[in-house]
Amino acid sequence: MFSATAVNKELGVLSAACCELTYEQANQNGVFTVPEGFRYVQGFQAKSLGKPEWFGFILESEDVVIVAFRGTQSDTDWVADSLVNQRVYPYTANSGNVHHGFLSIYETCRDTIMNTLTKLSSDKMLLATGHSLGGALAVLHILDARVNTSFADYMLYTFGAPKVGDIAFRNYYNLQVANSFRFVNLFDVVPLLPPRKVKIKKVSQQEWEYFHVKNSFTFTSNLGSIVKNHNITTYTAAVAAWT
Repeated sequence: MFSATAVNKELGVLSAACCELTYEQANQNGVFTVPEGFRYVQGFQAKSLGKPEWFGFILESEDVVIVAFRGTQSDTDWVADSLVNQRVYPYTANSGNVHHGFLSIYETCRDTIMNTLTKLSSDKMLLATGHSLGGALAVLHILDARVNTSFADYMLYTFGAPKVGDIAFRNYYNLQVANSFRFVNLFDVVPLLPPRKVKIKKVSQQEWEYFHVKNSFTFTSNLGSIVKNHNITTYTAAVAAWT
């Protein structure tokens, strides 16, 4: 049985592997290799600015249910990433504001995911994971699931994920999701985004602030380019070597 009390290398390696598989799924029109010991439950698509794309899957083993989200891959994903104005997080009360673009994607796959989870055994751990944009979606999802489902435990592992919401969202999330772990390459620029303060003068005089959720585990891997430093394979290698 997996433990949900602390960061766990085995779960970290499994989560990173699932993140790699989300890209395989997207590149092969929904087809990917299911890890040994798991059964395929449901793949799901989401809409990035109205365009449906494969964005992840749900797997189940004897002990854990995994919801995995992929990162930025298409032009419309990049546009959604740039929508840095904030909206109220709609799935829990009084929980602050979150990134408009990330939420706009999660909203389009949320019903499929949540409806599927209600059909699974709730005496297991629910593990959400994602790389890059997928990490942001996983954060939005695990808080939603923590409040609106009844699994035995809840856990998050993300890799190279950006910030998701304001300080009210961060504080509410940290109270609700005890077992939340972010892996961050200190040579990766994506976890620095969006900036702490965002103000788009031509659009609005409003200023938005962004904060990371807990808990970060950092490493250094400089492979000589922004893309390589952010790639999921860089994170997979780091987690495999982590002690």
